[in-house]
Amino acid sequence: MQSKREYSFDILRVIAMIMVVTIHVSNVYSRSFGIISNSSFIISLVFNTFSRISVPIFLMISGALLLDREFNREKYFKRIRKFIILIIVWDIIYLIWEYLYLGTTYTNLYKLIFTPYRAHLWFLYTILILYIIQPILRLVLLKSSTKVKTILLSLWILFSTGSMLNPTLAQYFTIFSYMGFFVVGKYLYDYVKSNDLRKYNIILIIISLILFIMSIILNYQTSIRTNMFYNLFFAYRTPFIFIPSISIFTLIVNNYKKDSINKLVMLLSDLSLGVYLIHGIFLDITVELFIYPNFNSLIAIPLFTLIISICSIISIYIIKKIKLINQIV
Repeated sequence: MQSKREYSFDILRVIAMIMVVTIHVSNVYSRSFGIISNSSFIISLVFNTFSRISVPIFLMISGALLLDREFNREKYFKRIRKFIILIIVWDIIYLIWEYLYLGTTYTNLYKLIFTPYRAHLWFLYTILILYIIQPILRLVLLKSSTKVKTILLSLWILFSTGSMLNPTLAQYFTIFSYMGFFVVGKYLYDYVKSNDLRKYNIILIIISLILFIMSIILNYQTSIRTNMFYNLFFAYRTPFIFIPSISIFTLIVNNYKKDSINKLVMLLSDLSLGVYLIHGIFLDITVELFIYPNFNSLIAIPLFTLIISICSIISIYIIKKIKLINQIV
């Protein structure tokens, strides 16, 4: 059982944290297809595509950590209770925020039970489901032979690819796709830790780059053909994203062998969930103040990503210091 902190996960969390902000900044440009210049749109696709490995990385880290632990009833219910509270609190925070800042009203409060008020909060709902079924998934992994695990992994890859081609299948496959990342995180972590895969570094990088480029080209061509922003080819479940996600996870875990890490990286890692939750507020502020499409995406996406990330990090750091509210991040 894992007993010490895995510092490669800290690096991955910080990378994924920044990439999540990048996704939502570049999304503003990508969704402005037809309004912004063609070159600005292509650049937004590049940033958007490369950053899509963020959520799979978060899920794989969670799976690697939780599926390696013996079941503890007290910690299990404490973890579930924490995420239920996070869902309630952050749905309310964004509901109030949008009402006060954007003038948005929301009447279907009952829908918040199953659907997040703010789009990016879907991650809390998903991770809660995975935490609930974690004991079952762990038991399946413990009782399964290597052959069975390989078959299950192959089926996951098959259905992931199939769901890209069949929208109906995709609709029902989403949660299983995320479950796959959760399980693959544990399976991959164990394999990487017991095998030196550094000789495959270049191959993993090249494969990832090829798939990223294919995703960009396919999304661009389809957007042009349909005359609207098309993003299926960088959905998390597609091979264009899940293979690079697995590759980057493998690269970082396999190549970072040290038993310590920069304190700033560790601090940022501990703030990553909070940054994920709060960054939407600073995204709203910058979008309102600067009107993104007025700026070229090549400069604006990294600049606004930096601004939003810094503001979010400072805010969460302060909130964590306040005892009455530090549990919400």
